[in-house]
Amino acid sequence: MDLRDIIRDAIRYPIVDNRKFLIFCALIVIMSLSSILPSYGVNNDTLNLVLTLITLIVSFVVLGYLIEVLKGGTEGEATLPDLDYVKHFILGIKAMILEIIYFLIPLVITIVVASASGLFSSLTTMVNAGVKAMEKGAENATAIMAAIPKDSIATFNNALTVTLVIGIVLFVIFSLLSFTAIVRYAKTGSGTEGLRFREIIKDMRKVGILNIIVSLIVIYIIAVLLALVIVVIGLIPYIGVFIGIFVGVPFILLFMYRAVGLAYADA
Repeated sequence: MDLRDIIRDAIRYPIVDNRKFLIFCALIVIMSLSSILPSYGVNNDTLNLVLTLITLIVSFVVLGYLIEVLKGGTEGEATLPDLDYVKHFILGIKAMILEIIYFLIPLVITIVVASASGLFSSLTTMVNAGVKAMEKGAENATAIMAAIPKDSIATFNNALTVTLVIGIVLFVIFSLLSFTAIVRYAKTGSGTEGLRFREIIKDMRKVGILNIIVSLIVIYIIAVLLALVIVVIGLIPYIGVFIGIFVGVPFILLFMYRAVGLAYADA
C-alpha cells in the first residue's frame, strides 16, 4: 500500500463504525473532564482528585485501544476493534512503560555526555563566578560576563554544542526505534518484544527506514492540519471545546494510529 492509499484509508477509518467511534469519543471526553471542568468554574478539591484518577485510568484504556488499532492496521483489519476495558488497560500500561524506556535511554546517554564534556562543571563555575561578581558590586551583564573565566565559557559552549548534537541525533534515532517497538509490541502483545533491538532494526529494514521517516512526517503534518481545524472549532463559544474534544481529538488519534499501522504492514 502506497502512502496515498494509507492516508485515504486512515481518513475513512474512524467512521467506518459509528457506534464504536462514539464510544471511543466518550472515553476521550471522560479522560478530558479533569482539564475541561475547571475552565468552566467547576473547582472542588475532592472532585478534582476523583477526576484525575479517572483520567489516569481511562488514559491507559485509550492508549491500549489505540495499540489495538495499530495492530489492526498492520494486519489489514477493516473496522475498529471491540472495546475490552481490562485488556486495553493492561495493553496501555505496557505501552506506556515501553515509551518511558525509549525516552529514558537517550535522556540518560545525553546527560552522561553533558557531564563528560564538562557542561555541568563549566556551568557551575560560570554561575559561581557571576554570583561573586554581583557580591562585589557588578551591576550589569557586561561586568558579570567580564568576571567569568574565558576558558569556562569556551568549555561550556563546546560542551553545549556537542550535547545538543548528540542529544538530537539520539532522540531522533530512539523515536524511530520507539515507533517500531510499539508496532512490534502491538502485533505480539509482548512487552519484551518491544525491547528486542535486533528484531526491531530488522523490521525497520523490511519497511524501509526512508519510507518510515517520510510516512511519519506526512502523517504528522496531516494531524497538525486537523488539529488546526479543531482549534478553530474550539473558538465557538461554549460548545466549541466539547465539539473539538468529542469529535476532533478522537478522529486524529484513530487516524494517526491507523496510518502508522498501515505504514508498518510489511514489517
